[in-house]
Amino acid sequence: MSDSVPSGIRVGGSALPDGVMMLTPLAAAIAREGADGALSVESFELPAREQHPLEKLPFIRILPKLIGQMSLVVRGWKPQQSRRPSLPLLVAVVAIGVISSLINGLCAGLPSTWHAAGSSLLQLALFFGIVGLTRAVPRFGRIWRFHGGEHQAIAAYEAGLDLTVENASSRTLYHPRCGTNLATLALLIMVPGMVLGSVISGFTGYLITVAIPLPALCVAFELMMWGQKRWKGILLPGLAFQRLTVALPGPAESRAGLAALTAALAEHARVEASRSLTQAGAHAAQ
Repeated sequence: MSDSVPSGIRVGGSALPDGVMMLTPLAAAIAREGADGALSVESFELPAREQHPLEKLPFIRILPKLIGQMSLVVRGWKPQQSRRPSLPLLVAVVAIGVISSLINGLCAGLPSTWHAAGSSLLQLALFFGIVGLTRAVPRFGRIWRFHGGEHQAIAAYEAGLDLTVENASSRTLYHPRCGTNLATLALLIMVPGMVLGSVISGFTGYLITVAIPLPALCVAFELMMWGQKRWKGILLPGLAFQRLTVALPGPAESRAGLAALTAALAEHARVEASRSLTQAGAHAAQ
């Protein structure tokens, strides 16, 4: 690996509709593709923070992490000033809502257990179908290729390779830390919970149905962490689902992933050096 790129840093990322965002513990970078195909790269320091006490508690520790990353998600998905929200995308969101409501309506006449089970399974089928359909539409499917560019860039870095398109393209498309693994496990846990909530009558059943997504997410996170360290079999459903959410990137998507990663690592090194100097100065002053 090039001496200009620091090694051994834990890196995460996210695919965007027009590029890739990469995160390290100290910095982030976003590489966006403009209308002319050129990449614009923005890197920035993440606020210094101490570990929240809740981050040490199993089944709770994911919540501070998610809350802390919400601003980054908004920043990454916010359209550029020169771009307006995609009208086809807005229409698709409305259509999904309408179809979802129709599914609930069609299942309304069934007994409560069958209603919950059938509705949940049909909603999952709708979700998987939409993901699969977007892969066939070039305009929407690019996000999955950017996802592939993100994964391959991180895999090349973790393998100690120089961050080039050629090296990245030789790496796996699928990653055990991908958020798809977390989402898949959470969905698998939610369906039985939704059915249970429908069987229990009254406010208790309603409360279970409404509240189940949050504990499902917390349990799924612990299962994913356990799977990464002890039994990788628990990750198989998520890795299988990545066959839909990750697509083979072209050179442009690979360059976006590599550019965001290189910028995030460089910013991480700069922030780390700056904070070390600040701490050294503070100790000297004491």
